[in-house]
Amino acid sequence: MLQVFQNLTWREAVFSLKSFAAAILALYISLRLNFSQPIWSVTTVYIVSQPLAGMVLSKSVYRVLGTVIGAIASLVFVALFNNSPELFCLALALWIGLGTTITIYLRDAPQAYVGMLSGYSAAIIGLPAALAPDTAFDYAVSRCLEISIGIGCATQMHHLIFPQRAGDALRRALNATLPSMARWAQDALQGQQNEIAGLLDRRRILNTVVSLDSLRVFAIFDTPEIRVVDPAIRQLEGKLLALLAMLMSVYDRFAALVQERPATADALRPLLEKAAAHMAQSADAKTAADAQAERIDATALHREIDAHLPDIATLRADTRSFLVRSMLLRLNDVLDHWRDAVWLRTHIASGRRLPGDQPAPSFHPYRDPSAALLGGAIATFAVLFASAFWIFSGWPNGPTAVTFAAIICAIMGGRDNPAAASAVFLWMSFAGIAIAAFYLFAVLPPLSGFIALAVALAPFYLIAGVFLAVPQAVRFTLPLILTAGGLMPIVNTMTYDFAAFFNSALGYVTGIAIGVASLGLLWPLRTDWAVQRLKRGMFRDLTAISRNEHADRAAFESRMFDRNNALFARLDPMKTDERATIQGGLGSLRLGLNVMVLHSLQHHLPLSAARVVTTACKDISDYFAGAARSRASGTPLPSLGAASAELLHCDDSTVTLRAAEALYNIDMLMKRHAVFFGQPPRDESPRMETVTA
Repeated sequence: MLQVFQNLTWREAVFSLKSFAAAILALYISLRLNFSQPIWSVTTVYIVSQPLAGMVLSKSVYRVLGTVIGAIASLVFVALFNNSPELFCLALALWIGLGTTITIYLRDAPQAYVGMLSGYSAAIIGLPAALAPDTAFDYAVSRCLEISIGIGCATQMHHLIFPQRAGDALRRALNATLPSMARWAQDALQGQQNEIAGLLDRRRILNTVVSLDSLRVFAIFDTPEIRVVDPAIRQLEGKLLALLAMLMSVYDRFAALVQERPATADALRPLLEKAAAHMAQSADAKTAADAQAERIDATALHREIDAHLPDIATLRADTRSFLVRSMLLRLNDVLDHWRDAVWLRTHIASGRRLPGDQPAPSFHPYRDPSAALLGGAIATFAVLFASAFWIFSGWPNGPTAVTFAAIICAIMGGRDNPAAASAVFLWMSFAGIAIAAFYLFAVLPPLSGFIALAVALAPFYLIAGVFLAVPQAVRFTLPLILTAGGLMPIVNTMTYDFAAFFNSALGYVTGIAIGVASLGLLWPLRTDWAVQRLKRGMFRDLTAISRNEHADRAAFESRMFDRNNALFARLDPMKTDERATIQGGLGSLRLGLNVMVLHSLQHHLPLSAARVVTTACKDISDYFAGAARSRASGTPLPSLGAASAELLHCDDSTVTLRAAEALYNIDMLMKRHAVFFGQPPRDESPRMETVTA
């Protein structure tokens, strides 16, 4: 927390002032309209408020949609089951489970808020409506209006008053991405990094590239001019992912070459340094002239690289020369992708549309249906348990417990460690209860008038708003706002009943505790469970690629990079076994790209060579299909080595040579990362075990 205080700036203070102004405006409107629970408008403002205006706008749209869907669902449940509380609670639990499943499945996408809000809004609206079905429609409309007023006030305030636009953040990120990648390329290709430093740099760059798509989505909402260059930005995202894959391939092959053939590595080092210097020189290109100058320099570099490629006679004499050939070909690919990235960057900088109608690729994040279904099942269980407790105990505040059990599971279900996150929510809720009690029974009773009320609320909400703008502090701040705000029933005619307050607070704590217990007991807490889910997802993608299914390179690269980004977030590169898992995940991407190369060449190969490739791809797909189900058997390595050798001696054509190289690369990757791919350990010297490829 000390670091949070040290990093506070004026931006957090401005964010807090805008959020508080929006909250007070929403409270005033709700009081003037004489809503029954105006504080929901205030709480909604703080739930919706985000540092960037585009984030507020995009999430607000989906929050409103989710709230309306939840309200409609609650009215349907009341109409169908108002005479049967058991069936009503069952329908509500299943609905909340469905919403939680959708939320976890969509992960960080703004559309995930539809599932979350439609789930727990049905509980917020439906449970009180079920107790008074004659006024259910009026109650649902009132809740929707309170929440919509909060969303509207927050959206307008953050969009119109000193807006911090996502478009500006996106431009800064785009300006920094190519220079950052060029600096990493210089350090890596000039041999100025050790293995751990290289992985840490990859994690940073990978996280930056993956986050560009989220910024782009938000920027479309708050920066109209971004829409003009949106296709170019999407094209650039795809090129950056492909470029990152090729750079890692060159880096790892050169590291292997240093270990296995140091003299050859020293001979090629000047060529790599030239390529790195070329990237650094053109990283800040902004104009068409800059892009043209980069293209001319790259052409000369291509000729120099081609002159160093081993010929087929050399490869037949020593198959280890494939390592040199593969590295140099990937270096050519790096220069090609860099050229395209620089060209796209100049179009974005000038605000010009791309020529032609080339479709822009979309970022495809990975999805984990099993984790989503598990989260939905836990939410359903928590709501059913809380409902059973309410029905059998007859506790008047039971609906509050049911509502907060639903809210906790919906909000926390998608976290990496939902049990720990929800436990923090529970403990901070006790602090929120104390703050609410202080306001209700010490601060608010002597006040008269709205201005006095606003002044009294300012200290709590202004301080909370500052920390709400700090990502590391959100998990502590949001429970305070939800609990303290929810337990302060500010209406036009105030009543101060300690017994009612105590029972409401007890309902909050009971519901949150049920959610915490459900997530703690039923959600797998081990990091290796999440890691295994990510590995199986990679193996499923490799199976599909080997069968030539869903062979969209941009989609495959983005999913694999997203999974690798998740591995980086969960594992420590300083630990040997975890570092090996990270390296294996990155190797999976390159393995899949080599399989794609085989499929692209298959129809251009002689018939005998095509049969060899078909058999090799089948062996690869069969193996990874078993690995995805944790039932891998045997190893495809002998057949891959034999297939590569057979192709190498088949004929002298470039296509056949390229296919032999791809098979060699796949064989090499599976040997280098034998543990990750479930292969028997290699019987090689210890020196070879430290090499990455």
